[in-house]
Amino acid sequence: MKRTKDKVPRGAFLLRMRDLIRDVSIELSSRFSRTVLMVSAVAFSTGALLASVGISQNAAHQIDADIAASATRQVLVTAQGKSDEDEGASETGEELGEEDVRTIFPANTVERLGEIATVESSGFRLDLDLLGLSEVDRPAIDAAMVNVGLKGATSGYLDAAQIRHTGDMQWMLDGEQNVAYLGELAAEKLGIPVTDDTRNLSIVVNGVSYSIIGFLPGEHSFTDAVVIPYTNSVAIANGDSESQVLIRTKLGAGSQVSGVARLAILPSQPEKLAVSQVISPNAIRENVSDQLTTQATWVGAFLIVLTVLLITNSMIVSVTARTTEIGVRRALGSSRSSVAGVFLFEGGLIGALGGLAGAALASIVITVVAAINSWSAYLNVGWIALGPVLGMVVGLAASAYPAMRAATIQPAIAVRSD
Repeated sequence: MKRTKDKVPRGAFLLRMRDLIRDVSIELSSRFSRTVLMVSAVAFSTGALLASVGISQNAAHQIDADIAASATRQVLVTAQGKSDEDEGASETGEELGEEDVRTIFPANTVERLGEIATVESSGFRLDLDLLGLSEVDRPAIDAAMVNVGLKGATSGYLDAAQIRHTGDMQWMLDGEQNVAYLGELAAEKLGIPVTDDTRNLSIVVNGVSYSIIGFLPGEHSFTDAVVIPYTNSVAIANGDSESQVLIRTKLGAGSQVSGVARLAILPSQPEKLAVSQVISPNAIRENVSDQLTTQATWVGAFLIVLTVLLITNSMIVSVTARTTEIGVRRALGSSRSSVAGVFLFEGGLIGALGGLAGAALASIVITVVAAINSWSAYLNVGWIALGPVLGMVVGLAASAYPAMRAATIQPAIAVRSD
């Protein structure tokens, strides 16, 4: 008896489930477009959530990898021994006079480093301002002793440090001419506009006139500095004991290069040089910014597609509900384009209003989140202002199919519909 009682409810339940599945299948198949849109909307909403988490994890891993790569890609070589002035002779054994500039690094240092297969670029740098040898002024505007840094560098150093420059005159930093590059902040202090036309622009460095040949845009170690040819800086400092050589290696080769750099530069006296690996904060900051921007872009794209699907579904429902109205409009002489225009305008207006509200909401959220986390709030006015335009484009795209569907409705059939 127990088995019979168990079988009857179970059989009835299966029959009800079969009928339910059949009814739902008929309903979904009869409104196939609506079903596809609704399924797509759910797919994209859940996909956006899962993708945002996945992209965040991938971005975090990529940032870690970029930091690790930056930490093992740049090598710094400095002098720690006596100069040739103390030794009384150069590496070649020639006697030097009292007026000669005493050097530790060989003249062909860059060429020697270039023979290492994993070295991509290298160059010299000498900070004259740290030695108290920085006097920069601009008589043209009566600006005496402007508080800016003074550095000597070769073109190879700009390449190794990945410092951008304007123009194509960077090769002049490898010579002995009185030319200079200006960082953006240094140019501002000297009253010199950042321009491609540097003719007749000059400054005075330690009593000597230097022509401006270009600028170094962006944030880096030379942002607030005047950069002159390295050879000139060595002459001013009367030696290179405070110089440094920056080496940029292939990805992951920093450790290997740091182990052989001293021998490559000074094979007979490697103990006169010190080697250390450096991390480029600018490169890391740019990598982090790029990764986070890419992440936000992909998540935003998912959400925009989801929005298009939701608006499209809503507009299709609106078209269905207004079938009689559309029939009356067509019967009274409205063309297909005018009927479609009604829905396109409606979608565009909804999108523009939504974009405006979204821009305002985004501004509030950004400000509140920054305040909660004690960050400096940064609002990109251009992107915020783009909100209504983006919303309108989304609205028009979403209403395109419903508008076409409304335009194809036959007046006679529409007027008779309930």
